Amino acid sequence: MKSHRSSSTNAQQRATGTSSQNTTTDQLLRYYATEMQERADRPLGAERTARVTAFTADLADHDTVLEIGCGGGRDGRILATGRGRYLGVDLSPEGVAICRDLGLDAQVASATDLPFRDRSIDAVWSMSTLMHLTDDQFTTALAEIARVLRDGGVAAIGVWGHEPALASTDEHGRFFNRRTDADLRRALAHVGSVEEFETWYHDGTGHHYQWARVRRG
Repeated sequence: MKSHRSSSTNAQQRATGTSSQNTTTDQLLRYYATEMQERADRPLGAERTARVTAFTADLADHDTVLEIGCGGGRDGRILATGRGRYLGVDLSPEGVAICRDLGLDAQVASATDLPFRDRSIDAVWSMSTLMHLTDDQFTTALAEIARVLRDGGVAAIGVWGHEPALASTDEHGRFFNRRTDADLRRALAHVGSVEEFETWYHDGTGHHYQWARVRRG
């Protein structure tokens, strides 16, 4: 009987966790459903534009680059000018529709369940997306990136971080999981070798932007 109660409790805890994650995702999608077009028209900013332009220039002929969290196509418009093939995924149908109107190859999909074959992607670009995932979801998303990346492939990942770590939900219902620099570096090491790790936009309260370039071994 003790074992049965323990199993029942664990099942309830898993169900509660899944329900909470689904609620968080639904809130995120509701927000971006009304905000996506405005976001698509917003400038990227000098730092991000420089990063995505340099990343695009490094693409080789016939490379396939995957953007996780393509949103309204702000990065995708630049990535698609490279020598390789562009693919984009986003949970937001509104974002994917905007990307397709721009001529980008985008589809609705989750970072935790990428619809691509093992070792089929040469480069991954993901900015300001994976910070919306819970710890378990983040671990799964990184495992998915490692799965689809070819050996020697590179992933550029940018998220908002915080010292110390800070998880919170904003007034729009968006969940943010801000990790410390050390925590993020440790997590990314499961994808590959962290070749670059930089931060900017420090506001003096612990918030800052984290950007890393990781190569799969």
